Amino acid sequence: MRLADNEALTAALQQHDSVIALFVCEPSVYNAQDTSAMHVFAWWQALRELQSALRAIGGELYFAKGEVVPVLQHLHEQTPFDAIYSHQETGNALTFERDKNVKRWAESALVQWHEKTQNGVVRGLEDRDLRSDIIQCRLFSTEPVPAPASMRTFTVSCDDIVSTTWHDYASLCSQPVDECIRFNQMQRVGEVDAQRELTHFLDERVSDYSRGISSPNTAFQTGSRLSVHLAWGTISTRTVFYESQLRIGYWQSSASPDAGYWTKNLQAFQSRLHWRDHFTQRLESASYMEHRALNPVFEQMAYEDEHALLQAWVDGKTGIPLIDACMRCLRATGFLNFRMRAMLVTTACFGLRLSWRTVQYPLARVFYDYEPGIHFSQIQMQAGIVGINTMRVYSPHKQLLDQDPNCEFIKRWIPELAEFSSETIANYNHVPLGDYPAPVDDIVVNSADIKAQISKIKKSEEAVEPTAEVLAKHGSRLHATNRRKKKPRPEHQDADSPQMNLPL
Repeated sequence: MRLADNEALTAALQQHDSVIALFVCEPSVYNAQDTSAMHVFAWWQALRELQSALRAIGGELYFAKGEVVPVLQHLHEQTPFDAIYSHQETGNALTFERDKNVKRWAESALVQWHEKTQNGVVRGLEDRDLRSDIIQCRLFSTEPVPAPASMRTFTVSCDDIVSTTWHDYASLCSQPVDECIRFNQMQRVGEVDAQRELTHFLDERVSDYSRGISSPNTAFQTGSRLSVHLAWGTISTRTVFYESQLRIGYWQSSASPDAGYWTKNLQAFQSRLHWRDHFTQRLESASYMEHRALNPVFEQMAYEDEHALLQAWVDGKTGIPLIDACMRCLRATGFLNFRMRAMLVTTACFGLRLSWRTVQYPLARVFYDYEPGIHFSQIQMQAGIVGINTMRVYSPHKQLLDQDPNCEFIKRWIPELAEFSSETIANYNHVPLGDYPAPVDDIVVNSADIKAQISKIKKSEEAVEPTAEVLAKHGSRLHATNRRKKKPRPEHQDADSPQMNLPL
C-alpha cells in the first residue's frame, strides 16, 4: 500500500503500456478468525491515501468485493489483461490456499503472474545457511526504488463487483466491532505517516531505543512504531534498513562523544529487523504452523483450555493487574511492546493452561500490526513448544515490579485501581482490591505443571530427532561467523536478546 520502493508497480509500468491498481476485499479474509475491525481500519486508511497518491500521478485504484479468482475472471472477461504483478506474501493458511488458486487460474487464463520479493524472506529456501547472503543482496546492496512520477492506466467499467469506492471499514466485518477500540487514538496508517515515523525515530527517538522498549510506559515513545507500517506495506523493509544504515554511517564518522551510543541503538534496531524476517521465514518454510506444532513431538501437550479462563484473559479481567492492563491496552490501541506481549502468551499457556491454538486468534485480532509469520512463530516459541529455545515464563508480578513499579500503566488502563497505592496493587495476590476481581487461578502452580510437561517431552528419546530437525531447518544463523561450516546453535530466549524484542 505504497508507491515508493514498490517493485511490483515499478516493474508493471516498465514492461506494459497501461496498468491498473487493484485491491480485492475478500469476504473469506475479513471474516477470518485472525481478522478484526482494527485490521480493516488500517487498510481503509492506507488505501484512501494510496488512491489519492495514484490519482496524483495519473493512475487509479480500483476496489473489488469478492474472492480473488472470481474477481480476476470478471475483470478478464470485461477488459482482458496479460499480467498480474504483486509482492510475495507470507500469510496465513487461508491466503496461502488463495494464492495457489490464483496461480492455477493465471495459468489456465494464460496470464503471467509476477511476484516480487519485499524483505529477507526467501521462498523455496533449501539451505538456510545461504539466507544471510541473500539478505545482504536484497536489503543492503541495492537502494530503494523511487516512487513513479507518472502512471499510464486504462479505464475499468464500474459495476456491482468493481468500483473506485472503498467500503466503510466497520461494514466489512461480520463480527461486532469491539467497543473498546479507540479508533481516534490509534496510529495513522499510510505512506506519508510511515516515512514521517521513520524519520522521527531515526533522528530523535532511537537514542533511547534499547533502554526504553521493555517497559509499557516508555515503549510507545522509544520504540520505532514502524511494525504497523511494515505489516500493512506502507513502507518497505529495505527502506527502513537503508535509512537506518545512512544514520549509522553518519554517526560512525562523527566526532560527537555520543556517536557510539547512537550507533549502538541503531544497530540494535537493525538486529531486530533481521529477527523480524527470521521468524517470518519459519512460517514461509513451514506453512502448517498455524495449525500444527513446528516440533511435532509437542502435539502431545495436555492443556485445560477452560473457556471461563480464556474469556477472563481476553476481557482483561483475570485479577492479575499487569495482564489485564496489557490486554485492555491492546484492545483499545492495538499496540503493546514485545516483552508484555510475550508475558500475555506465557501467562495464558503456562499460568492459565490454555493451548497455544486457543490464544493465537484472539491475540491476532487485537494486534494492529498483525503479521502472520511473526505471530504464529512467536506464539509457539513463547508457549515453549519449539524445543530449541531456553524455556522462559514471564512472571506478571515480577514484571509489574520491574517495568511498572509505580503502577502508572496499570492505573491508566484499569481505572478501578486508580485509588489504590502501588504497594497495595502489587500485593494483589493477598489483599482485595475493591470491585477488581481476585486472581482467577493459581498461575504459579499451573506454570509448574506445564513446565514439567514440556521438560519431560524435551528430555524424551522421541524428541531427539524432531528437535534436531527443527534446529537444522529453523535455527538462527545470525551468530555464525562461518555460516557454511558452523553448526546452528540453540536460540537462547533471554530477555534482552534480539528475538525477544518484537514488535519494533
